[in-house]
Amino acid sequence: MARRASSGVNTQALIIGIIAFLLILAGGYWFITKKPAGFDAPELNIASEIDSFQSLAGNENTVNGTLVARRITPQGQIAFVKDKSNDTISIIIPSDFEGGNLNLKNEYSFLIKFRNDGIAVALDIKQL
Repeated sequence: MARRASSGVNTQALIIGIIAFLLILAGGYWFITKKPAGFDAPELNIASEIDSFQSLAGNENTVNGTLVARRITPQGQIAFVKDKSNDTISIIIPSDFEGGNLNLKNEYSFLIKFRNDGIAVALDIKQL
Protein backbone atom coordinates (compact mmCIF):
# COMPACT_ATOMS: atom_id res chain seq x y z
CA MET A 1 0.00 0.00 0.00
CA ALA A 2 1.42 3.34 -1.00
CA ARG A 3 1.84 6.09 1.56
CA ARG A 4 0.83 9.62 0.97
CA ALA A 5 3.68 12.08 0.79
CA SER A 6 3.74 14.73 3.54
CA SER A 7 3.39 18.23 2.13
CA GLY A 8 5.54 19.82 4.85
CA VAL A 9 4.77 23.31 6.14
CA ASN A 10 1.50 24.82 5.02
CA THR A 11 2.78 27.95 3.28
CA GLN A 12 -0.62 29.62 3.06
CA ALA A 13 -1.13 29.41 6.82
CA LEU A 14 2.43 30.61 7.39
CA ILE A 15 1.92 33.70 5.20
CA ILE A 16 -1.39 34.53 6.92
CA GLY A 17 0.31 34.14 10.31
CA ILE A 18 3.17 36.47 9.32
CA ILE A 19 0.74 39.11 8.01
CA ALA A 20 -1.32 38.92 11.23
CA PHE A 21 1.85 39.24 13.31
CA LEU A 22 2.98 42.31 11.34
CA LEU A 23 -0.45 43.92 11.75
CA ILE A 24 -0.31 43.35 15.51
CA LEU A 25 3.19 44.88 15.65
CA ALA A 26 2.08 47.91 13.62
CA GLY A 27 -0.99 48.41 15.83
CA GLY A 28 1.14 48.18 18.97
CA TYR A 29 3.63 50.70 17.60
CA TRP A 30 0.81 53.12 16.73
CA PHE A 31 -0.77 52.72 20.16
CA ILE A 32 2.51 53.34 21.99
CA THR A 33 3.61 56.33 19.89
CA LYS A 34 0.31 58.15 19.50
CA LYS A 35 -0.02 61.46 21.29
CA PRO A 36 -2.65 61.58 24.03
CA ALA A 37 -5.91 63.17 23.02
CA GLY A 38 -6.87 66.57 24.31
CA PHE A 39 -10.46 67.70 24.00
CA ASP A 40 -13.12 67.57 21.30
CA ALA A 41 -13.37 71.35 20.98
CA PRO A 42 -11.67 72.95 17.96
CA GLU A 43 -8.06 73.96 18.47
CA LEU A 44 -7.48 77.70 18.73
CA ASN A 45 -5.02 79.25 16.31
CA ILE A 46 -3.56 81.94 18.56
CA ALA A 47 -1.79 83.87 15.80
CA SER A 48 -4.88 84.35 13.63
CA GLU A 49 -7.25 85.08 16.52
CA ILE A 50 -5.03 87.34 18.63
CA ASP A 51 -6.82 90.54 17.56
CA SER A 52 -10.35 89.16 17.79
CA PHE A 53 -10.58 87.49 21.17
CA GLN A 54 -13.68 89.52 22.03
CA SER A 55 -15.46 88.10 18.99
CA LEU A 56 -14.84 84.63 20.42
CA ALA A 57 -16.98 85.33 23.51
CA GLY A 58 -18.81 82.21 24.62
CA ASN A 59 -16.82 79.88 22.37
CA GLU A 60 -15.06 76.79 23.69
CA ASN A 61 -11.68 75.97 22.21
CA THR A 62 -8.68 73.80 22.89
CA VAL A 63 -5.20 75.22 23.40
CA ASN A 64 -2.30 72.76 23.30
CA GLY A 65 1.06 74.03 24.40
CA THR A 66 3.81 74.37 26.95
CA LEU A 67 3.27 76.19 30.23
CA VAL A 68 5.93 78.91 30.21
CA ALA A 69 4.87 80.97 33.23
CA ARG A 70 2.13 81.26 35.80
CA ARG A 71 1.05 83.82 38.34
CA ILE A 72 -0.92 82.98 41.47
CA THR A 73 -3.55 85.51 42.54
CA PRO A 74 -6.28 85.37 45.20
CA GLN A 75 -8.84 84.82 42.43
CA GLY A 76 -6.90 81.90 40.91
CA GLN A 77 -3.95 81.46 38.58
CA ILE A 78 -2.97 82.99 35.30
CA ALA A 79 -1.22 80.50 33.03
CA PHE A 80 0.88 81.63 30.08
CA VAL A 81 0.88 78.93 27.40
CA LYS A 82 3.10 78.88 24.32
CA ASP A 83 1.89 76.81 21.35
CA LYS A 84 3.96 75.09 18.64
CA SER A 85 4.30 78.28 16.61
CA ASN A 86 5.67 80.16 19.68
CA ASP A 87 2.55 82.29 20.12
CA THR A 88 1.54 82.85 23.74
CA ILE A 89 -1.90 83.12 25.31
CA SER A 90 -2.82 83.84 28.91
CA ILE A 91 -5.50 81.65 30.47
CA ILE A 92 -7.21 82.25 33.80
CA ILE A 93 -7.51 79.16 35.99
CA PRO A 94 -10.23 79.79 38.59
CA SER A 95 -9.40 79.34 42.28
CA ASP A 96 -11.98 76.54 42.60
CA PHE A 97 -10.22 74.46 39.92
CA GLU A 98 -9.10 71.11 41.37
CA GLY A 99 -7.00 69.75 38.53
CA GLY A 100 -3.77 69.44 40.48
CA ASN A 101 -0.48 71.26 40.18
CA LEU A 102 0.73 72.69 36.91
CA ASN A 103 4.46 72.44 36.29
CA LEU A 104 6.42 74.83 34.12
CA LYS A 105 7.79 73.48 30.82
CA ASN A 106 5.24 70.64 30.73
CA GLU A 107 2.82 70.24 27.84
CA TYR A 108 -0.87 70.63 28.56
CA SER A 109 -4.15 70.70 26.70
CA PHE A 110 -6.51 73.40 27.99
CA LEU A 111 -10.23 73.41 27.32
CA ILE A 112 -11.03 77.11 27.46
CA LYS A 113 -14.11 79.29 27.18
CA PHE A 114 -13.92 82.96 26.33
CA ARG A 115 -15.73 85.40 28.60
CA ASN A 116 -17.63 88.37 27.15
CA ASP A 117 -14.56 90.55 27.63
CA GLY A 118 -12.43 88.17 25.51
CA ILE A 119 -10.49 86.62 28.39
CA ALA A 120 -9.85 82.87 28.20
CA VAL A 121 -10.90 80.83 31.25
CA ALA A 122 -9.88 77.20 31.72
CA LEU A 123 -12.70 74.69 32.03
CA ASP A 124 -10.48 71.61 32.13
CA ILE A 125 -6.79 70.77 31.81
CA LYS A 126 -5.03 67.59 30.72
CA GLN A 127 -1.31 66.96 30.82
CA LEU A 128 0.03 65.61 27.54
